[in-house]
Amino acid sequence: MRVALVVMPFAGADRPSLAAGLFKALLRDRGIPCDCKYFNLTFAGLLGYEPYQRLSKFAYSHMLAGEWIFSQIYFGESFSSWESYSHEILDDPVWGVGKEYRDTIHRAAAVAPVFLRIAYESCDWSQYDLVGFTSTFEQTLSSLCLARMIRRSHPHIRIAFGGANFEGPMGSPYFEIFPEIDYISTGEADLSFPQLCENLAAGIDEVPPGILSRAGSSSEQRPQPVSLEDLPVPDYDEFFPAHARAFPGVGPTGVMLEASRGCWWGQKRHCTFCGLNGMTMTFRRKSWQRVARESSALEERYSPSYLIFADNILAMDYFSTLLPHWADGAGRAGKFFEIKSNLRREQVALLKRAGIAHVQSGIESLSDQTLELMDKGVSAAQNIALLRWCRELGVDAQWNLLFGFPGEDLDDYPRTHGIMQKLSHLPAPRTCGSIRVDRFSPNFERWQEKGFLEIRPLSGYRHVFPGDDEGLRSLAYYFEYRHPHSDRLQELARDVVDFGAVWLRRSDGGTNGVFEVRRHLDGGWVLRDTRFNREDAALRLTERDLLLLRLCDSPTTQKALFEQAGALSGCTERQIRETHDALLEKEALCEVGKKIIALPLFPNELREIPLSPTKEG
Repeated sequence: MRVALVVMPFAGADRPSLAAGLFKALLRDRGIPCDCKYFNLTFAGLLGYEPYQRLSKFAYSHMLAGEWIFSQIYFGESFSSWESYSHEILDDPVWGVGKEYRDTIHRAAAVAPVFLRIAYESCDWSQYDLVGFTSTFEQTLSSLCLARMIRRSHPHIRIAFGGANFEGPMGSPYFEIFPEIDYISTGEADLSFPQLCENLAAGIDEVPPGILSRAGSSSEQRPQPVSLEDLPVPDYDEFFPAHARAFPGVGPTGVMLEASRGCWWGQKRHCTFCGLNGMTMTFRRKSWQRVARESSALEERYSPSYLIFADNILAMDYFSTLLPHWADGAGRAGKFFEIKSNLRREQVALLKRAGIAHVQSGIESLSDQTLELMDKGVSAAQNIALLRWCRELGVDAQWNLLFGFPGEDLDDYPRTHGIMQKLSHLPAPRTCGSIRVDRFSPNFERWQEKGFLEIRPLSGYRHVFPGDDEGLRSLAYYFEYRHPHSDRLQELARDVVDFGAVWLRRSDGGTNGVFEVRRHLDGGWVLRDTRFNREDAALRLTERDLLLLRLCDSPTTQKALFEQAGALSGCTERQIRETHDALLEKEALCEVGKKIIALPLFPNELREIPLSPTKEG
């Protein structure tokens, strides 16, 4: 028994596949020879690194461009063409893209046939008994094109598919359209896929739970969740030589690993727009000692610049175990995690000391009411505080601004635009856009209850797969929608989207300016404002100003602020209110919902001064 695991476009070219690395190690431990084929790197080498990353790392998912490119090879122009795809998808008045992205898609479509021939002819497929394809995001049609080529010349080879695009009910419809598929994994396959390989090697027809078979021998049982502690360290030995051949002198950014699966917040309150965990929401994590050993092993073997954790959310107990271990000097590589935005400043500081310099911060809105619709369990003021602390401490906080929920307060659009303008010294959202409805999310599962009038597969699916909306509904992950104000979203969000684009360019270019408290030459303190969308200004700060700013370092209410400031300063409520109002006018304080939060950055020198009664009475 010999297995090939194939990674096709458009998996990222800057990191190995976690699924392929994990399955290779699992099969190796069972004595089953396995080779990983990183053909995504082959395609990236032909197309060029930057254009490839544009399609993979920075893809517009609603366009399904990567799938469309290879659908044109698999199906021809039987139901789509460059002209129809361009007109209906790329020229969409809301979701359309510019010339550079269009040109990249067109060029990739021209490269695709040559790439497939190279991928097929570069390997002696006859040596394999089973070829497995992993498909997350836009890898399905490229994989099916190569699978068809293999099947035509080597009909004895079994073909298996798995990954997020086949999860749960999305798996079985592929049998009806694509005759080359023999097996489909519809969920976690850490146990079932190696067992399938062992069964095939022994001539056993039985299919493990979690695997569908074209022969109809599929098990009715769902697989048991795997114990993460028992999984091996991923094997990425074949990725790095392949990357060096494709891109001499260009090092990959990191390696993938996981500390947990599922989402501990989603177990309590499933964010309404999130479908990431599919059918495996239950949160499971590895012991901190195991994560530390695995991280060290991957660093020692591959010397990556970054460890990229695939977790949906950072486990909170790691703040008292794993992160202090890393902060004490264990490990050299930087780290990436997704986090929840309810962290305290000292926790953000610990992230930095532990080498977690890049985070997906879980910030999706600057409106309390919209955050409540999302079931995020945080306030807008908390989100702002996290962005400010990350900027102060040197943690790169990536975030997105989402809108378009049924039941939104439409006045939040201009309010959000106003808040964004005040935050222009902080990291900009990577995207400002309307939500999708994703399969497995509460918005999908209970769309009528959530206020949607209609949901249907994204229009791009009609250009990738044959069939009508009803047929496509069974395999689609992304859905369009109508609700009472959906037709007005472009108009409502125009200022938000336009400013977000300008802010992002400025932020990425380092020209968005500063808004911070600085020590003055005479020993006092000054508020310096050079935000790109504001006139340069400097304001001398009184002790009362500083007191109120520091009391609003974390979100607080006006009542609590006035009580604390009065107790520390001995000032009257009128004096405190005058200071509060002046700081609001200067945008040093910001009222968001029922909370107040300070906006300028604080220097460490100021933070080291204890809060104490002021001299102003």
